[in-house]
Amino acid sequence: MDSWRTSYRGLLADDFLESLSEAGYTERWRRVIGDGTSRVFVVEEPEGIVGFASGGRERAGESGFEGELYAIYIVAGSQRLGHGRELVRAMAAALRDMGLSDMIVWVLRDNVPAREFYERLGGSYVRSQPITIGATTLEEMSYGWRSLDDIRY
Repeated sequence: MDSWRTSYRGLLADDFLESLSEAGYTERWRRVIGDGTSRVFVVEEPEGIVGFASGGRERAGESGFEGELYAIYIVAGSQRLGHGRELVRAMAAALRDMGLSDMIVWVLRDNVPAREFYERLGGSYVRSQPITIGATTLEEMSYGWRSLDDIRY
């Protein structure tokens, strides 16, 4: 939850971010990890888990993409240390193991650091659409790699 709060502070309402609880997500993560259709990777430092990525088969029927990076978050104090690139590298390997050869990711338009991260990795803009999170409607953008070999680590 800390990674969500730091990533979305200023983009989503503070009361919504403060309402997020780890307890509320525990069952969801048990289900995601247990069903075997998604892949989840974590970054662990001496103080504990500081980041994660999840992904698998593309979920929304986006034309031209079979693989998707569902989420990637790093807590603020552990960002810009290469963890994000390593999580993307692990996810790309997992997608290959699943027989997938491409990847798409969705990011909030106003999350400029995340957009710049995907652009540095060679992601190409695919399209935008509205998304409602809590009581806020925002614009999300997708970046894609038509080949996992095109990711620039």
